[in-house]
Amino acid sequence: MRKLLLILLFGLLITGCTTGNARTDVDARASLLAALNSQADGYQGVIAETGEGFTIQSTSASSTRLCRVVSIESGDRYLVESFCKAKGGAWR
Repeated sequence: MRKLLLILLFGLLITGCTTGNARTDVDARASLLAALNSQADGYQGVIAETGEGFTIQSTSASSTRLCRVVSIESGDRYLVESFCKAKGGAWR
């Protein structure tokens, strides 16, 4: 129940925090993408390319897609982003 509430909360944050200029090009964050492929929920790291801290908050999966919610500390604010990929595909 608690995990479901967290997923819903982050979903609302993603919807409310999406802006055109706050998103960094995914290709410029190779170290984050590597962590998405190999680290568990709760993992905290630093995006080597930008110096921003991040935490992998949650993971959801279906038979065709894998999605992960990540909070990124950018200066004095936090961005919450969702990264998804199709089976065998690239993160978007």
